[in-house]
Amino acid sequence: MGQSRSKRRHPSGEKHGARGSGLHWRDRGTRDMDRVLVIDHTTTSISELLQTINQPPDETQGRTEESWWFSCHLCDTKIDSVSRANSHLRDRGHRRRAKEKRDELMLKSIPPPGKDQISAIGSALEAVVVGEGLSEEDVQVRRGVLALMQSVITPVLPGSKLRLYGSSCTRFGFKDSDVNIDIQASSSMHQPDVLLLVQETLSKCSAFVEVHGDFHTRVPVVVCREKQSALLCRVSAGNDSACLTTQFLSALTSQEPRLLPLVLGLRHWARICHVDCVDEGGLPPYSLALMVICFLQQCKEPLLPACLESTGFSVGQLAGFSLTALEGHEVLWVYSLPQADTQVPIESTVKRGKAPLVFAESCSEASVGLLWVELLRFYSLDFQLQDRVLSVRTNAPLWRDNKDWPRKRIAIEDPFAVGRNVARTMISQPMFEYFLHCLKTTYKYFSHRPTHPTANHKPPSQPSPKESSTPRKASGEAKPKASRDLNHVQSGVKNLRETSKVASRRRQNSHCLAQEELEEDEESSDLLEEDDSEEEEDSEEEEVMNREEKRWEPFQLTAEEEGLFALDEELSEEHPSDSEREEEVEEEEDTLLSEEESTADPTPLSRPHSFTPSKYGSAEKSAEALLNGFRYHFTKQAFTLGKKPTLVCSLCKRDGHLKGDCPEDFKKVEMKDLPTMTPKFLKIVDQVCEQCHKDFAPDEVEEQVREHILQDLETFIRRHIEGAHLKLFGSSKNGFGFKQSDLDICMVLEGQDTAMGLDCIGIILSLARALGKHSGLKNIIPIITAKVPIVKFCHVKTGLEGDISLYNRLGLHNTELLASYASIDPRVRQLCYTMKVFTKVCDIGDASRGSLSSYAYTLMVLFYLQQREPPVIPVLQEIYDGQTKPEVLVEGWNVYFFKDLKDLPRRWPSYGQNRESVGELWLGLLRFYTEQFDFKERVICVRQKDTLSPFQKQWTSKYITIEDPFDLHHNLGGGLSRRMINFIMKAFINGRRVFGTPAKAFPPEYPDKMEYFFDPEVLTEGEVAPNDRCCRICGKIGHFVKDCPMRKKTRSRRVSDDWEHNERHMKEYDRLRKQEQKRCFICGANTHVKKACPYYKPGGVKPEGGSFSSSPSSTNQLRVVLREREKQSSPQLEGKKKKKKRTKTNLTIVLGPQAGSLASRHVSLTPKKNPTD
Repeated sequence: MGQSRSKRRHPSGEKHGARGSGLHWRDRGTRDMDRVLVIDHTTTSISELLQTINQPPDETQGRTEESWWFSCHLCDTKIDSVSRANSHLRDRGHRRRAKEKRDELMLKSIPPPGKDQISAIGSALEAVVVGEGLSEEDVQVRRGVLALMQSVITPVLPGSKLRLYGSSCTRFGFKDSDVNIDIQASSSMHQPDVLLLVQETLSKCSAFVEVHGDFHTRVPVVVCREKQSALLCRVSAGNDSACLTTQFLSALTSQEPRLLPLVLGLRHWARICHVDCVDEGGLPPYSLALMVICFLQQCKEPLLPACLESTGFSVGQLAGFSLTALEGHEVLWVYSLPQADTQVPIESTVKRGKAPLVFAESCSEASVGLLWVELLRFYSLDFQLQDRVLSVRTNAPLWRDNKDWPRKRIAIEDPFAVGRNVARTMISQPMFEYFLHCLKTTYKYFSHRPTHPTANHKPPSQPSPKESSTPRKASGEAKPKASRDLNHVQSGVKNLRETSKVASRRRQNSHCLAQEELEEDEESSDLLEEDDSEEEEDSEEEEVMNREEKRWEPFQLTAEEEGLFALDEELSEEHPSDSEREEEVEEEEDTLLSEEESTADPTPLSRPHSFTPSKYGSAEKSAEALLNGFRYHFTKQAFTLGKKPTLVCSLCKRDGHLKGDCPEDFKKVEMKDLPTMTPKFLKIVDQVCEQCHKDFAPDEVEEQVREHILQDLETFIRRHIEGAHLKLFGSSKNGFGFKQSDLDICMVLEGQDTAMGLDCIGIILSLARALGKHSGLKNIIPIITAKVPIVKFCHVKTGLEGDISLYNRLGLHNTELLASYASIDPRVRQLCYTMKVFTKVCDIGDASRGSLSSYAYTLMVLFYLQQREPPVIPVLQEIYDGQTKPEVLVEGWNVYFFKDLKDLPRRWPSYGQNRESVGELWLGLLRFYTEQFDFKERVICVRQKDTLSPFQKQWTSKYITIEDPFDLHHNLGGGLSRRMINFIMKAFINGRRVFGTPAKAFPPEYPDKMEYFFDPEVLTEGEVAPNDRCCRICGKIGHFVKDCPMRKKTRSRRVSDDWEHNERHMKEYDRLRKQEQKRCFICGANTHVKKACPYYKPGGVKPEGGSFSSSPSSTNQLRVVLREREKQSSPQLEGKKKKKKRTKTNLTIVLGPQAGSLASRHVSLTPKKNPTD
């Protein structure tokens, strides 16, 4: 393998210098360039590389091997020693790039196919069309299915029209392909309503079976099977872009007969290689048709025109160019000029026209066989798949930067939905690499030139018993012939350059094959020094030629590849497995395919086969190919070399499994049956639920304090903002608030019913400046980037935190609705408080950190109580007089609900019928959401009794859907990740087990029933709540780290820009920051660090006046934990939570510095103080 010293710059533009010169690469002069050695794809040993240097003895004396610099052009790497160069050669990445480079050189050296070879390929494609494609009879059967479904759907959807699209129209499909049908219904009907009605209608029709809805995909469909033909039908609604693309492909097929065999051949190839399965990370079928059309537009002699160029536009105008419809054999287009002047009428900036689908006169007579080989070469070598976009609108290079698409894998543009990458389903790099592997291997197979078809191959026959009993001997007898073939190939290696030149001349004479010549190694001339003697030149030239022969050794036939084109299954089973091949590649430096593979003979005919006269190539050529005795086969072994695609999940993007088996997928888990509930244990559960309400509900004094704070703030704000009025809403007024919970305040202005026309952000900033002058407030922070801008503050005397929003009128009505439900039955409040305690202990009740809000859990409780039989509470929004629901519009939403609760016993027949205890209801709630409720098919909706599906709301991409009772577009579960959903459901499942399994006696480590039922180590199995969506500084969601308000720079900038940099506030921020930095990670106090904590030393006793209550009541301890968790907002600590061992001492739950994170929850094992002490 010849090597040379580099006499040019590095690709990055830097000059290479000598080691130890003390200069930077780019500062070293040309005097050191002779000490830089180039490592390329042919380098196998650094020692051999050094031996190729021929210099006069006086120049090499005194120079050690360590004084050489090396530059690897494959990896764009500079290396400063021989030892590192040797290590780099063994690097897997370098070896992979070297293999790719050698592969590329080998592919470029393949000559164009001969006439007999082209005829054989045409015959193989014809066989695919006849054997796998749709015949005219198959198309008529599919049209009959369409007519039958039209007759069934028309009575229930008058005026609707059904249309075929997809492979049933283009004939690009197979005999077992699905029948794609689209419904055009009235514009007044929404897509979900149409498909649900179609599903119901078809399920009642006996002509269609296996009817079900597949609504959780990008294009929702109703799936059914026509009984007589057994064809699978997929019915969509309003899929206009797919129908337009189908018309486009059908029109092209009718005008260009060579398109059908090429597309069917590529589709059959994709099915064999298993790269056409969308659910497994493959390509959608019609994207392969777009690939063929793109090739026919961009080959040397185009067979099809590109719409953009045929209309006279340039690629710079592609952004405003779009295709709209088909009219005959022309496609309609619209071009929108850049509208710089807004005064110019829109009509004057739009151009319309027509573009032909095909050329008026075909300028190419290339056969299908030649086009097939050129198609494979085009995507194997010529087209830059990772950098360009496949577009049939233009034949000019369209780069991904123009589309703002990432440079990964393959990108294919839909001609009628240009913003969508139809190849986005190929989400895995291993799948993309497998796709390229199959493409290149197939190109090698079909570029295989026949030499002696009858001499080298024999038709396969059944082995005799003697041959079957001695397979090793038979293999050995076949070896001499393989050796002769190998010697024949090796004898032609020396003439590689001459062969490549002849191939280049033949390629120029071909119809549309891209001209690419074999890259000659011009660096070999650099091995000769200008002042060398003539004898040295001769010897050097001889050595270079010898090494040039070795350079192509990787392309020789290896033992594992002798059976590459074996016809029968028996030979293919002798090939090594994927793992064995990978190990051999690593150990032998990626052995490549030999030159034999690119010039060996195709598989001979195993038996006579008759064909009808072909319209894709002359019958004489096909007959000649058959007489010559060779034929191509579409086989998996020939296209994949035994390699299998990597399974990649489309949900979690991990290898090794598919979407159906994804551990992160939200599935309904089969629950084990609970033991029989005992009255004694059920009574204990009743007491626990009642205790949650007693311990955490605010008393009358706290409610009066909240009202006093509200009046004080309103009086103060009115001095600075005229006409301002404040109103409490949220947990302070809806009946479900905790002690010390936040103050939610809404500000409105006199004479202004809505925020229309107001500068809300300016008012919020003015309010923040005004509150900054209030001596009783601190930590005033305006948040103007939120959906509803607010000002956050903290009341100094009470420690209550709060926020003031502007014109949050929906929040006021929402609070009134929840308060009405709370006053109907006392069990409602008890259950909601139990749910809040449960979610906060499990760390799943904070929407700012990626879980659900307490408001969402409250709606879950209300929905369950409405669905209970008999129901505990009614649906207040469905109680009204007359047939039409009254309308009370606020911000465009109807906020009506029944408010006369005194008259409710008369208006609601089920009032007071449910007699279940609160414990029974709580256990029923846990069982309802873990056993009965289907989150994928139902929406948690408290505004109606009937079932509401996510498909009706078009929330099919979400896993837990909770509808706001007034803002019907708001899904409170829309921000949940799959990991968080699984974590929430795990907590509910464990809660069902804890509350549903009667215990004869509580374990000694639980001194109180509250600690037994609300042990986070049991409910969450000691795991930390997922924080994959959280900021790693503050632990919240909704912003990036660079925009985190906890960062000092961001905080200082916000203070300076938004509210005039108040020095007193900055000091307060600095004090808070220091407290955040100085915090004990054992007890959570910010008055000391870990080493000074009394719990850090064995036998330490918690001092009086600490951060946490030392009350002997376990209930009080739990209350303190939850209260402190609501108050704290310090950064969340990353890391694994270690499982703690339990002892038989009393248990004290202690909260760490992180707000509610299980990562910071520590359990103290020190004995609790005796109340009598």
